[in-house]
Amino acid sequence: MKKILPLIVILSLFTTKLQSQTGKAQVVRINATANANGTISLKWPAESWSGTFDIYRRALGNPDWGNTVTSLLGTASTWTDNTVKKGESYEYLIAKVSGGNTSALGYIWAGNMVPETPALGGIILLMDSAYLQTLALEMNALQKQLKEEGWQVSSLAAGRSESPQTVRNRIIAEYNRRNAKVNSLLIIGRVPVPYSGNYLAAAGQVYPPDGHPDHAGAWPADGYYGDMDGVWNDAAVNNTAGSQTRNHNKPGDGKFDPTKFPGTVELEVGRIDLFNMPAFSNNDTLLVRKYLRRNMLWRTNRLTTVERALIDDNFGSLNLSSTGFQNFSCMFPVDSIFENRDYITTQKNSAYLWSYGCGGGSNNSCGGIGTTSSFVADSMQNIFTMLAGSYFGDWDQQNNILRAPLCNSALVSAWGGIPKWYVHHMALGKHIGYGAKLTMNNVDDYWNGGFNMSDNKVHIALLGDPTLKMRHLSPVKNVAAVSQNNLVKINWSKAAGNHDGYAVYRYDTAANTYFRVNKNFIIKDTFYNDSSNFTNGKNTYTVRAIRLETTASGTWYNLGAGAFVNVNHLNTSRVVSAHLRGISIQPNPGNAEVQVSIATAADQGWKVNITDLTGRTVKEQVIAEGSTSVKINTAGLSQGCYMVLISHNGQLLATEKWIKN
Repeated sequence: MKKILPLIVILSLFTTKLQSQTGKAQVVRINATANANGTISLKWPAESWSGTFDIYRRALGNPDWGNTVTSLLGTASTWTDNTVKKGESYEYLIAKVSGGNTSALGYIWAGNMVPETPALGGIILLMDSAYLQTLALEMNALQKQLKEEGWQVSSLAAGRSESPQTVRNRIIAEYNRRNAKVNSLLIIGRVPVPYSGNYLAAAGQVYPPDGHPDHAGAWPADGYYGDMDGVWNDAAVNNTAGSQTRNHNKPGDGKFDPTKFPGTVELEVGRIDLFNMPAFSNNDTLLVRKYLRRNMLWRTNRLTTVERALIDDNFGSLNLSSTGFQNFSCMFPVDSIFENRDYITTQKNSAYLWSYGCGGGSNNSCGGIGTTSSFVADSMQNIFTMLAGSYFGDWDQQNNILRAPLCNSALVSAWGGIPKWYVHHMALGKHIGYGAKLTMNNVDDYWNGGFNMSDNKVHIALLGDPTLKMRHLSPVKNVAAVSQNNLVKINWSKAAGNHDGYAVYRYDTAANTYFRVNKNFIIKDTFYNDSSNFTNGKNTYTVRAIRLETTASGTWYNLGAGAFVNVNHLNTSRVVSAHLRGISIQPNPGNAEVQVSIATAADQGWKVNITDLTGRTVKEQVIAEGSTSVKINTAGLSQGCYMVLISHNGQLLATEKWIKN
């Protein structure tokens, strides 16, 4: 079984409100527990159900759900996966099925002691050139912080009068220069907004996502900047049906034809654009400055909140709120998700990490939620929010309500439910851009909500910083290192806040790879002597706070930002690189198998360990007595860089990098 799609009626956003909770009913609300023996238990609300709960499992990123792992009676509300081990994670799907029809679906990425991710990939900061001087301090701080969190940062600038095509070409050139080692794009300011689409309520056309014919034409399409190879023509569409001329789309007018993404969106795109929001009295430069400063407080663990979620559903007959119910059930315990509290009055008095609100809307209002002025008058105490209602998903308008939360207190806002968004991976440490890109590219991998054929359409956008996580740790500071007696001696200042201790990494600046020095334990002190470094010359280290986190999706290791330090190292001990000892590792790079050969026949005690760059052993094999080589099956390893360690009777003799293709 590859895809699962339920039979759900598509409704327009202006449908009369009923009291039923369609959004909640269409979700199997799953949470997970990581058990001490390494297994994972799934749980969902008990109900009287005459059908079955069919459970599927796959590795994260695998597009195929395969066959059912198990099928449980409708009275079941728990299931334990006894095949999972510590350090592993899987994505699960539970389908509520009866008579061949699926009425509800639930997804969760669950894990047990999932290892940390020290390297996060590459990010391009695309800056409004009008801010280059005025926001230089904030931008320098952001670049430094991103690097310390594990990102490789590139910076580009764009003038407000440039064409989107010119700006995109600049992004593609940087993407290619970096050999595609870029996975995220943060747009800051009034970088030209690309428009695309042929939304039109007519035969053969796609409805506007909110269902309103007067909202036909082209919409803002930031995903254009994240698509590195799709073809975006501006030749065929001639659509002037919308009531606003800015949505009109004519051949050669600079607005693009595609209504659906013409290719896979490669970059996780997020935008901080607070231009043309005069209701807040501050100009866009000051609003962005305040945002960037809040952003820094959040990602350095100096901005507090309460880990709970609020859902204010004013469209009970529609399924929009299923976005909230799906994601929040993976993030928080059941008693920390509140459905019957007003969005505005509740959050101006108390803090919520996540919130979701939907209702009949206009550009600057959402029925049952509030208006743009509501965010001006009161500071909503949330970090991540999603809002859904008519018109404001077309966010490039004056005083647009979807952008209003970013002008006040929130760091992320999105038009959630049109289509359905999937950000549940954040519960195990992913940043929100991961879910934004997944949602843009989702056709039928996850149930898209079935709302006005809005899935995989060009309007899908993340407003805010795509690199933000649900939990950040305080950074380590004042790291110093010295080479002495074949050791690298490192010390640092204690990080603020709660953490389990520290992880020390050797950092390869060219490859952006991290090798964890304290492999299978956490350092409790504020110093460490690295005896495993046999690379003479300049070495780069970073120290990061680490903590085992527990959420409603299991347990995972979280890292704080680190501080880098360089040291000129001299090691005269007997451990040298493998090739200098007559040891070969072939092929390198390799794929399904690697062969380690030594110069003479082995006696007892020869061992080969392959570790990932966190220092975790992923393969271990003994070289048999009398043999000169050993073959190790590496087919199951992910692509990337590994270390091959050759030891004899517990004494490390050689180390070598090995690349898995």
